[in-house]
Amino acid sequence: MSLYTRAQRQLAAVGAGVGLLLAFFGWIAWDYTLEADAARQAEQLRQQYQAKLAEQRAYWQRAAQRLRTQIEFLRIGELDSAARRARLQAFFTAQGENRDFAGVLLLDTAGLPLFSLGCEALLLQGKDLLAFKPGERAYLRGHCADERAVYALVQTSLWLGREGKGTLVFAAVLDNALLAHLAQGDDALYLVKDGRVVAASSGLGGLNQKLRLEPGRKLIDGVLQLALPLDAEDKEAATPWLVIRRNNVPLLSHVELIIAVVLNALLLSGLIWLGLGRALQRHTARLALLSNEAEHFRAEFRRSAAWSERLARICTHADEIARLGETLDGLMDEAEARQREQRAYQQTLDMLDEVVVELDLEGRLRHVSSAWPRVTGISAEVRGRLLADFLDPQDAAVFLSLIDALRQHSKEHVSARVRLKNDVDVERWLEMRLTRSVSGRVLRGVLRDVTQNYLQERRITHMALHDALTGLPNRVLLEDRLKMALRLAERGGHKVALGFIDLDHFKHVNDNLGHKTGDELLVALAQRLRRSLRAGDTLARWGGDEFVVLLPELPDEQAAREVAAKLRAAAEAPLSVEDTEFNVTFSAGFALYPDDARESELLLAHADRAMFHAKAQGRNALQFYGDMGHKGLGRREVYIQQRLVAAIREGRIVNHYQPQVEARSRKVTGVEVLARWHDEALGWVSPATFIPMAEDLGLIGELGEQVWHQALVDAAGWRELGIRLAVNLSRRQLFRADFTRHLLADVMAAGLTPEAITLEITESVAIMDAENSAERLRELQEAGFRLSIDDFGTGYSSLSQLHELPVHELKIDLSFVRRIHTERGARMIQTIVGLAHSLGLATVAEGVEDDGVALRLTEMGVDLLQGWECGRPMPADKLLQWIGAGSAPTD
Repeated sequence: MSLYTRAQRQLAAVGAGVGLLLAFFGWIAWDYTLEADAARQAEQLRQQYQAKLAEQRAYWQRAAQRLRTQIEFLRIGELDSAARRARLQAFFTAQGENRDFAGVLLLDTAGLPLFSLGCEALLLQGKDLLAFKPGERAYLRGHCADERAVYALVQTSLWLGREGKGTLVFAAVLDNALLAHLAQGDDALYLVKDGRVVAASSGLGGLNQKLRLEPGRKLIDGVLQLALPLDAEDKEAATPWLVIRRNNVPLLSHVELIIAVVLNALLLSGLIWLGLGRALQRHTARLALLSNEAEHFRAEFRRSAAWSERLARICTHADEIARLGETLDGLMDEAEARQREQRAYQQTLDMLDEVVVELDLEGRLRHVSSAWPRVTGISAEVRGRLLADFLDPQDAAVFLSLIDALRQHSKEHVSARVRLKNDVDVERWLEMRLTRSVSGRVLRGVLRDVTQNYLQERRITHMALHDALTGLPNRVLLEDRLKMALRLAERGGHKVALGFIDLDHFKHVNDNLGHKTGDELLVALAQRLRRSLRAGDTLARWGGDEFVVLLPELPDEQAAREVAAKLRAAAEAPLSVEDTEFNVTFSAGFALYPDDARESELLLAHADRAMFHAKAQGRNALQFYGDMGHKGLGRREVYIQQRLVAAIREGRIVNHYQPQVEARSRKVTGVEVLARWHDEALGWVSPATFIPMAEDLGLIGELGEQVWHQALVDAAGWRELGIRLAVNLSRRQLFRADFTRHLLADVMAAGLTPEAITLEITESVAIMDAENSAERLRELQEAGFRLSIDDFGTGYSSLSQLHELPVHELKIDLSFVRRIHTERGARMIQTIVGLAHSLGLATVAEGVEDDGVALRLTEMGVDLLQGWECGRPMPADKLLQWIGAGSAPTD
């Protein structure tokens, strides 16, 4: 049944009921005609005299406010108790016959009387007064001079100074004169208290007579009588009543009243049918339009073509239906906007390598976005299946533990990296982030393909811990494994062997056949040596043509000697590189834990010394440090050490400077100071030989001071050229307590500024004690020095550590530059350059030996170049000649 049909039936029933009621009332109306007329007239009387009484009370209220204003103006209320009573007495006495009130009472903030005048009843009825509150009582039953008197109470607040706000209560007497003033025309007014007249508008004639109070009746003995209680809150018989009497004149006869009732019934029924019926028809038609449009939008999720016309018909009247139509139109607008926004979001998500997923609390997929097949490579229907079924078994267990944590509310958000299960060799890694919905019944999250990022991170980590050329562990990884091996050996009582391996005459290969062939030979030898070792052994590249072998968990020294012999035998077999066979020999030195040393650094030093001893014996030899105690150092090594001590003490270590040029303009921007030693008997001695000796002899600090002071003197000579001086720092120098202050004093004494000095720290030194390094480097940076990380890529610097170090440039290790012609080498250099630039750091490439390499590095974005192509190391005087002439002299 439609709304309009139901409305018609209900309207007909209402019309019939109204007609019957009107007929019934018409039938019995004659019995109540006079009473109804009396009620109408009584209501008129009630309104008239209630208005009169309200006017009179308003007059009294204004009078009370006026008196209060005068009292406050005179500041009587702020006086002490005695002075206040005296002043109030005088004030009200001065009012004389002009007073509007028969009595006055002052109450404190607790409602206790402070002053009264004129009406003893105000004090006699203390119980009433103490219960008196603002607006609670309007009249007081009682007497002052007359027991029958009735008083109207008017109150107002009064400021009492420190005592706060008090209350002034005024009493106005209701007497004959007042009633005569209130009476209209021939009306007779009586003030009745306890059933007796205490005042009358006609004077003293009706006083003290009995008067029936019948509030429910309007006609009493043919006279219209209305009884009004003066206190609207107290309608008991004891309250004062105002009785009004007026002669009643009927307005309608019984016949006229019956005719009027019948006509009204007919007229009302007709109006109901003509007015409400048509209005209901229009309104239900508008509601039907709304209903139809809502059904269409729910089914199609879009508005119908005729909605604009329907909305205009719905909004023909500004009523609730019109507002409902406008609200529905707004809701549909908002729903369509959200749908468009959701489509835009979905299109944006589809552009990303991310999948939005919704799962139940068991981990089953309820919904996946359209990017699922592209990101996961799974095109089959997945709704209703467990996400764990698509993951690698190990990662599936991790995923289920995360789901359990969300289900038990122990975590609000979870994230993890997981692998997809597939049948191919290529791994697909996903980053998963899940959270619980507000209702807690579903889980929502995002899956992102991080395969490339993961492989890149793994590649960078491998690069940081392994040698770029051979793929062997580098110094950082070796030192870590050495410390671990020593701890295990201490617990288990095993021995650990550490050996330094240095290829014999490898420089001849690089000089005669080129560095590319030399690199390939190093790779081939490294692979052969690695195959000769046990599974738990470590072969690391120390640098250049030096390797280090770590042999943990050895039962005795003989086991170490056997492994060393296997390595030597493996190297003796010819190596074929580019159709050329090489016979490679090496000199190796070994040190044993705990026989030779118990600390890793000392063990390395002893193995290095044993290796130098092996070279001193004529190369192609193995030397154990323990055997050196009987033979002593080799004659050549002892001779070199003696000559080195004399050279350092006599200041015969000289400085050479290798230029650093801007990659694009080839303009010289700086030079790196390099220590050089030419001995009369030994000739030019390589820094790789005398620098470790100086460290072993404890002379590295003295040597560093000589190089530093001479470099400052030389740099003062080219100060006007704006060329920056780069100086290498050792770990011992960096962590000296007064190092920064010492540097600043030397720089100032030379007439230079810290901004003209670049301090180079190797990557391994910078991260060996990252916290202290960062603090010292920050101190140097604040002093004004420029800081550079040397040999970058041979150590292990995490992004967070590198980001926290206050450095200005990264110096790419020459082992990377030498491999720039290979795809892997070029990719590594490009990665380092991109990393440096993303951190706002400049890059310097060392080992640039030809123009092709220089051009390739420039294309990759390297900022500065250093190498023989840009300028060989040279003394200070030749450097200045070279800068002026534009060609480099020989070293």
